[in-house]
Formats: sequence, C-alpha cells, structure tokens
Amino acid sequence: MTETVLRADAMLTPEGPIADAELAFASEADGGRITYAGPARAGGRVDHELPGHVLMPGLVNGHTHSAMTLLRGASDDDGFMPWLAAVQGLEQHLTAEDVAVGLQLAMVEMIETGTTAFADMYHWDAQLIELVRSAGMRAMVALASFAPDSVGFPGVSPWNGAEVTDRTEELAERYAGDPRIRVAYGPHAPYTCPPEFLRGIAERARANGIPIHTHVSESAAEVAQIRERYGATPADHLDALGLFEADVLAAHCVHLTEGEIALFARTGTAVSHNPVSNLKLGNGIAPLPDWQAAGLRVSLGTDSVASNNTLDLFEEIKTGAILHRGARQDAAIVRAADVLDIATRRGAEAIGFPDAGALEVGRLADVIALDVTGSSAAGFDATTLVSHLGFAATGADVRHVFVGGRHLYADGEHLTLDAGEIRTRAAAATSRLREAAGG
Repeated sequence: MTETVLRADAMLTPEGPIADAELAFASEADGGRITYAGPARAGGRVDHELPGHVLMPGLVNGHTHSAMTLLRGASDDDGFMPWLAAVQGLEQHLTAEDVAVGLQLAMVEMIETGTTAFADMYHWDAQLIELVRSAGMRAMVALASFAPDSVGFPGVSPWNGAEVTDRTEELAERYAGDPRIRVAYGPHAPYTCPPEFLRGIAERARANGIPIHTHVSESAAEVAQIRERYGATPADHLDALGLFEADVLAAHCVHLTEGEIALFARTGTAVSHNPVSNLKLGNGIAPLPDWQAAGLRVSLGTDSVASNNTLDLFEEIKTGAILHRGARQDAAIVRAADVLDIATRRGAEAIGFPDAGALEVGRLADVIALDVTGSSAAGFDATTLVSHLGFAATGADVRHVFVGGRHLYADGEHLTLDAGEIRTRAAAATSRLREAAGG
C-alpha cells in the first residue's frame, strides 16, 4: 500500500487539537483512507514536512449553485425577489459551455479556499459530473427542475422538468457506488414547483432511494406566498405532499416555525445554513441555535456567488458563529467548535458522505493544510487552534488540499485544474452574458 505522511504544527481531530501532529493516509488507488492521526512519530518517512501549518478536515459546502460563478455581482443591492428575477433573466442566456466553465471556476475557488465536497443544485449531466471527478472533488449533484413542462435552462438543454426527473434517475444509476458522486432530485422550491410535480418526485425518491435537494422558507415573501396559495407554511405544505418521507436536504430554512423544526427533527431532514447569503439578500437570520437544540442534521453553505460573492467557507464559519451571538445577545450560544464541526463532519454526513469530514483512522483522507505564519496567527499554538480556525483563518491561508488521498492543491498550484485557462474562459463568458442581457 502506498501512503502519504504529513507533519504539521497542529491538527484538528474529533478528540481536539494535537500539537506536533502527523497524519498518514493511503493513496487514492489504495482507498484513500487515513491510517494514522496523532502525535508525530519518531523516525519514519515524511512526504510533506509542514512547519508553520496546521491540518484540518476539508470543508463541506452544504448548498451552492456552482455554475452561477458567472453571475457574480448580479443585482447586488436588490431584495430577494427582484434579485431572483434579475438572475433568472441572465440565466436565459447561458450556454452549455458557460455552465461547464462556471462549474470549473467554482471548483478552482472552492479548492483553493479549502472546500473538498459540495452539494449543488443546477443543470447537471454526465459531462459536468465528469468534470467534478476529474478535478478530484466530492459532490452531491441535484438536477434543478421547476415544473413538468418548464425548461429551466433553454440555452443549455431542452430538458423540461419531467425529462430532468428521468435524467436524474439515469445518472443516479450510472454513478451508484461512486465514492465521490451522489445524484439527487432538485425541485427548486415550493413556490416554483406545482404540488403534483413535487408529490411525484417525493414518490419516486422513496421508491428509488434517491435524495432530494430543495429550497425551503428562504424568505418571508416565499412564506407569505405559499400560505396564500396553499394555506400552509412551506415545510408543512411539502410534508403534506410526502416530501419528507424521502431523504431531503433543505436549503436556507430561515423562517421555519417551531413545529417545522420539530418536523425536520422527526423525519431526519437535513438543513443547510447559509448565513452570508441570507444576510446579503435581506432574508433574515436562520435559527441555528434552535436547530441545534432540536438535534437537526446541519450543514454550512455559501449559496451561489450571485447571492454571496465568494465561495470561501471560512467566511461562513466566522459569520455562522458570531451572527447568532449578536442576535441572541449570548456569546456562548454558538461555539466556534460547533460551527467547525458543521462545516466538516456534520456537513459531510448531511450531504451523503459520512466517511469524510474528520481526521481519524478509517475516515476518507479529505484534508487541508493552512499556513499559520501570518500576522493574524502571531503567537499561535495548538491550544488556540479552534479559536484561530473559527475566527481568524480565511481561505487565503489554505496551502494544500487532499481528497481521498489525492493531492489537488499544493502551495498555491492547482494540480487537477488549469486555473489560469479557466479564469480566462470564465471572464469572456461573463462579459458575453452581460452584453446579451443588455449590460
């Protein structure tokens, strides 16, 4: 068996920080699992001596729309519904090549800021999935749909909602058992999808064992709209259609009621907390402390860069901790350690990769190394590791990224993606989109 051995100043493990740490793992060809995680051992081969670095699990983005990197900066100062209309107008001009390069640009940004796995909802097909596999990341890919006869991305694909549902099942069968790909249905939201369409997806999800990724209660306007249409809150409406009898990842969930939180706890529904996007769009503050008290399965997400502007999960980690302290006027209500766990181990479990997310023997070797020699880390030692990662670290500190034992990023160099070429193509595509949409 081929092994890679890393040594660093400190390492974050489920048992807490370890100083003068060593991590060993098998190569991707040999399963890519961790074989040792603990104090540095005397002697022995070391492949990467990393003084001035710390090791932690790779970050997990629990909700995004990767190809929307091309729409960064769209309608930045508008409310949710005007923003959504502006973004959907731009999306009508997308081509298949745009979606591919937008996805690749997102992976460049995610890898270089420490994300190793992500849950995505957008247009997906086998060619796009192969781009993820080639880049070396893990992804839960949900094929976005809106209604049986509605074509969501007319410049990209002729598939309507009914065809997207069929294609989802074909891709799920094709990638069944793939350790880095999980395929999901992606009905967009209860305000864009008719009830019978949602009911049908729920039935097929239960029958086929395919998960569902959807938006729930993102804005107060959405809640009011669903109440007016169906006489129920969004989650209660979806529950009546049988959706939560399947495996569901619900994004945002800003305006869940106490009863809906209890429903999610009872059904094991996973949620994605997206604090920066929720704040930027003026949608409110999701009740993370209440979710934690109820025992919900929680992940941390950026949403798309059209509603966030970056894919740096360290920004979400810090915001996710301090936001609720200020809102509840209680500095102990959300700990940095809790949010780091949500961004790694719990996030990996929520999006369907339960063997990832922690640095311990037997887990998949999804690991990142961060530089701690900068000004914000002056005086760093292992006792301050959680504090540093929770409140001071940024994606710019990431120096190495491994996924399943495969080295994806080394000292600022992408090893699986041509970042310069991707950035050039993405810039050209963004300019063309803006011109096509009238500036």
